[in-house]
Parts: sequence; C-alpha cells; structure tokens
Amino acid sequence: MNHLPQDSNLGPQQRAANRGRFADFLSTVRFLFPIESPETRLGRPATERLVPYVVPVGLLVGLLWVAVFRLSWWLYGETGSIRVIPSLMVVLVECLLTGPFLALGLARTVHVLTSDRPELATDDRLAPLSAVGTLVLCLTILCEYALILSIPHREGWWPSPDDWRSDFNFLYPRPIYRPLLLAPLWGRWGMLLAATIGQTARNADQTTIALNHAMTPGRLLRHAFLPVVLTAIYCSRSRNYLTGVLIGILVFAVTYIVTVAIARRARGQSRQSLFAAAQIAQLAFLAIYRACWRLIDA
Repeated sequence: MNHLPQDSNLGPQQRAANRGRFADFLSTVRFLFPIESPETRLGRPATERLVPYVVPVGLLVGLLWVAVFRLSWWLYGETGSIRVIPSLMVVLVECLLTGPFLALGLARTVHVLTSDRPELATDDRLAPLSAVGTLVLCLTILCEYALILSIPHREGWWPSPDDWRSDFNFLYPRPIYRPLLLAPLWGRWGMLLAATIGQTARNADQTTIALNHAMTPGRLLRHAFLPVVLTAIYCSRSRNYLTGVLIGILVFAVTYIVTVAIARRARGQSRQSLFAAAQIAQLAFLAIYRACWRLIDA
C-alpha cells in the first residue's frame, strides 16, 4: 500500500499556503529579473512576503554561475592557464539573463547623479544613457570579467576527517567556484542593505517604497546570516573563520558608504539605485576576495 502523502490528501489550507509561497517566489523573481514587466508594482503586504526570497535567489544565481563556468571549462579548456572563455561565458550569462538590470541600474544611477538636478530626474529605464552612464556600464562589465578571470586556481582542499566539517565535504565546491557562488549572494543582500538606508526618492515606484518600509536593521542582519556563514566556512582553510567574516565586513562597509552617498545625492533610493547597490556589493565581494586570497589560501 502506498502511504506517501498525495497532494489530494493535503488540506485546503495547506494547498493554499503552498500556492501562496510559490506566488511569493514568482513575485520575487519578477522584481529581481524585470525582463517582461520592469515596472512590476506590489503592495506593501506582498513586498514584505517578497523579502525572504531575495537572498536565496542570489544563491540560485550563484549555482548557475558555477554550472556555466564548469561546463565552459570542460568544453573550451584554458588558454595559457587562464580560463578566458569560461569567465566570458559567466559574464555573458550575467549580462543577458541573471543581472543585466544590475549593471544597467548602476549606469543609470550614475547617469542620474551626474545630472544637474538628480532629485528631479526621472527613473525611466528606457531613457537614453549619457556618455558617463555608458562609460560606467562598459567599465562595470569589464571589471566583472577581469575579476572573475583573476580568480586563482588551486588544488581543492577539504576539512580533515577529525574536523566536524568533514561530514559536509560534499557541500564544499572547489576553491575556484566559491567566489562565483558567493558573489551573487552578497549582491542581492546589498540590495536589501540599500532598501534599509534612508528614505525613498520622489520618483520611486510603489514596490520600492514598500520594500523600504518593510526593511529594518534587524531584518537586514537576519538575512545576512546565509552569506556571512557561507563566506566564513568557504574562506576558512585552517579553521580561520575570521577571514570570511572580515570579507563580509569589508563588503558591507564598501556597499554602505557608496549607497549612503547615492541616497544623499539623489535625495533617496529608487528602483535603479537598489540595483546599483546590488552591483556594487557583487563587484566589491569579487575584488575583496581576490585581495584576501593570501589569507584564504594560507
């Protein structure tokens, strides 16, 4: 006899709750990947339900980055011990699928900040970019490619059998994949950080306003748990958990300073400035990870 629970045996309330959670996840995807509906508007209750999914979506993006990098590495190999094409493939996936709105958000934010009256500028994503905004867009893509290309390749290391972490060795990717997994995670958390800072701009849409109202410092710290813990574990070769924590603090500091500067100049946060903060956090993590490699690989 089959005793496995069937969907038909679930109560109406349980089925409704499952459908509600799936709908909340889809709303998060529509907000973070504004391809078909860039001006998606959600009310405050819906936006509050969206928040818990923002960081996990970043983890899914990181897993996609790792899969694309690994497959491209297997297909195209290396060029002079440098993974040129795999790094390029990750950047292409980011530009075309997982994060075009991040780079464009940073470019459009700079475009607005360099205008005469940034507090009165429109938040229209279809408006043409200025020369400065276009330059920032190109530099953002170039920096991301260079940082991914510069990730060192070392032989994999895993906790020894007498370490409690050895029971979870199957969860430890090779060191070259770890920053690819963590960077989008920190990027989406950076978006929540920006939503926590200050007020919203005059041109902010309703979803951005609701997200700003939904975020609190305590909630921000709770959502930092996943990126901080994974970074501390993946950057601790000799049980030196402080290296990962230090990287997290530096990413927070860089993102916070830049986000505060943006909010002060633009008199508040907009949808584009939230995406800009995510891009800044993502680039900051890749740059700081590379700078701290000697500590990680010690």
